[in-house]
Amino acid sequence: MKKIVTFLLYFSLSFYALHAQEDSLKQQKEINTIVEILSAVKVQDSDYQDIATQTKSHYTEFNTAWEKLEEQKLSKMRIWRNTELEKINLSTQNLFYPFSGPDFLNAYLLYPDCDNYLMFGLEKIGELPKLSEMKGVFLTNYLKNVRGAMSEIMSRNYFITKNMMTQVSYQLKGVLPILSIFIKRFDNDILSIKKVYIEKSGKPTLTSLSYQSKFNLITGLQIVFKNKQKNKIQTIYYFSTDVQDNAITNKVELLKFIKSFPEKSTFIKSASYLLHGENFSVMRNFILSDTKSVVQDDTGIPYKFYNKQNWYVQLFGKYARPVKDFNYGYQTDLANRFEVDKTIKPINFTFGYHWWTDKSSILKCTRPEKK
Repeated sequence: MKKIVTFLLYFSLSFYALHAQEDSLKQQKEINTIVEILSAVKVQDSDYQDIATQTKSHYTEFNTAWEKLEEQKLSKMRIWRNTELEKINLSTQNLFYPFSGPDFLNAYLLYPDCDNYLMFGLEKIGELPKLSEMKGVFLTNYLKNVRGAMSEIMSRNYFITKNMMTQVSYQLKGVLPILSIFIKRFDNDILSIKKVYIEKSGKPTLTSLSYQSKFNLITGLQIVFKNKQKNKIQTIYYFSTDVQDNAITNKVELLKFIKSFPEKSTFIKSASYLLHGENFSVMRNFILSDTKSVVQDDTGIPYKFYNKQNWYVQLFGKYARPVKDFNYGYQTDLANRFEVDKTIKPINFTFGYHWWTDKSSILKCTRPEKK
């Protein structure tokens, strides 16, 4: 009798595990089909391959814009990365990208081999549409909203936060569709999408996207994906949160969580000069103390802070006064360095707010070795 009970229990558990695995694979397949449609790439599921014909204008408009972005910026940035960031990429396991919003595009382009990408912004995490909804007027309007939300990064290669928060607040409901599109356009398969809560200890708790915590915890996304060419599994963490000094003093768990990832580099781009202000001193000091290298434009940490701590700073491109919205971000010392330093290498792509000129600057900053 005991053997029969044991066999039945084993059979039941095996049956449950098999069905759970089947459900997971089905969900994974549906997610990738949805994102393939949004991304205007070939749909792998034969049941939905005619969607490209139904959404011909989306596929045409999106791919035309992507090809232009690839030709004018991404292809050139890739060459620069292979030349100038090779050493940093070889030693970087994890990338911290503060004030990123949904800009996984630049993070993955410049740091393609990280295990984890730690990102945050003010935009909500959002959700993907259901596959059953992907038809008719809803689909047409949804795809139009996708193109609208991505129009600025396609033309300028950065998001404008106030516009992005408006564009993703209605039908897209947050950044998840945009993050997923970038993952897919770089030829990755999404394996899972989870909601992640950061406990007060700094430990993450993963749940389904539909789960709502009863506690006031920092909330984000965990997206696990697989690079098909490299056969490598990678993960994005995105948190919707404010990190001004008066807010982050009550969010020590977020810093604990980020700090738990070793061999970390930081990337900062089109960051509204936030780290220039005293109301972001906690985040600025955290980056300087917890990461071994920073690649940024002039909107990141002011040049003077690297000088004070004896970081090695290599400059690229040309320095220009901040655009009129950010006049307070002008750095006299950085301008002087660009003027007198004869070793500065040019760049042949735009990088940041001066997207319509040839005056983009990049700072590659390396922390001195600790003795």
